[in-house]
Amino acid sequence: MKKIGLRTIKTAICVFCCLLVFILLKLFEYIPGVPDGFAFSWYNPFFAGIATAYSVHASKSASLNQAKNRCVASIIGGGIGILLITIYELCGGHWPNLQSVSLESLNFILPYILISICTIAVVVTGVSLKQQQAVFVSILTFLSVTVNPNINVGYWQWQFGLNRILSTIIGVLIALGVNLFRLPHRFSNKNVLFCVGIDGMLLKDDDRFKGFMQYKMNYLNRIGANVTLFTTRTPTTFMPLLEDVKITHPVICMSGAALYDAVNHEYLAVEEIDIDTSKKIQKLCKQNHISPFINQIQDDVLFTYNESLDNEGERIYARSKKNAAFCSYVPGPAPEKDVIYFLIVEPEEVCMQLIQEIQNNAEIFSKVSILVYDVFEPGQAENMKYVKIYSKQIEELQILHTYCEKENLDIVGLSSSTHSRHLLKNSQYKVALSSVAEGIEEECFSVVSNDAPECLFKEVQKIYHYNLGKYGKN
Repeated sequence: MKKIGLRTIKTAICVFCCLLVFILLKLFEYIPGVPDGFAFSWYNPFFAGIATAYSVHASKSASLNQAKNRCVASIIGGGIGILLITIYELCGGHWPNLQSVSLESLNFILPYILISICTIAVVVTGVSLKQQQAVFVSILTFLSVTVNPNINVGYWQWQFGLNRILSTIIGVLIALGVNLFRLPHRFSNKNVLFCVGIDGMLLKDDDRFKGFMQYKMNYLNRIGANVTLFTTRTPTTFMPLLEDVKITHPVICMSGAALYDAVNHEYLAVEEIDIDTSKKIQKLCKQNHISPFINQIQDDVLFTYNESLDNEGERIYARSKKNAAFCSYVPGPAPEKDVIYFLIVEPEEVCMQLIQEIQNNAEIFSKVSILVYDVFEPGQAENMKYVKIYSKQIEELQILHTYCEKENLDIVGLSSSTHSRHLLKNSQYKVALSSVAEGIEEECFSVVSNDAPECLFKEVQKIYHYNLGKYGKN
């Protein structure tokens, strides 16, 4: 049996409340002087139930928007319907209902023509008020007022229309009340920043958040969770991920070498390799006949410099940078300034030789952090590796700590790749796939055993509603 969701339960509660309102109104009929049928003449639980079911949604914002549309639509459609019937009656006519239509006297011809004409007025009114989404419900309400078989039963012609409007508004208010109500025991960690490492989820530059992951990211934002991304990528490749995903905090990119504001397109903080160390790295590369891609940030743009393309891997990488957004590829030597990272694209044996020489040079090795990647598809640039050389400071993630201290947030690190293990090291609470958590399982808040990257988003929601204070004490 499929699990019954919270929205289903909320809908049932709303319908019950609509019926309960009718029972409460029936009690007024016991007051002397109040006529029988008072409750049903002013309130119809059928219409209230329809309105309340229509207005219950998973999120508060969607529920509020639907409630507004429903109320406006009922007022437009009901109001025009009441006006039409009232004017018709004042002019001496008798508004027919479906039970009294006479084909012999043709007493329905003029009302039906007027109904058709006034339908145009309903649509035009909705569009003029910029309530296009409410037009359908406006017509529905208008027709229920003017072509309803019960409008002449025991009360004035216009009273049914007013009943329809009031019933809808009460149903909508009940839906809003239930939807906005929060159980007091529902815990929310507003003081943590969930840093989701995405490199084990999206392996290629053109991979995107799809389906469940995209929905979950937006849902977490809607419920108020502080969520951002942690990635080895640059804005060139992670910004397209955010076209359909909303996050409210800067992205920790380039393995922690930069903090990037994806809304204002600016680097808030960077960890760079100083000029002297950069020159020593370039000298080592030259000795090994390597032409590195040197990356520097200028005016919030990532500039990539390269003096010569000597192998297929380098040519593939250079093509990906030409005409790409948020970066600028420049063939030629780099200016003498701090470098955010070096990228080496060479056969594996050449990469390993360079890494060994850097490790043997204490002056360089004490100031840099080295990451190695397999990025090429089978049959493409065979045996080629990416080697990225960053400042040693990325291992401490100082720019992330500074940001979180300013925002008064604790760090929850979620890792799907070994390249984000230093994120776990710098997090108050650690969550990782089992393939990443090897050796640190006891330190982790949670280890996802089935190695399904999308499960990390489930963990975010779980931790968001978990009392982390209790975990910290334990």
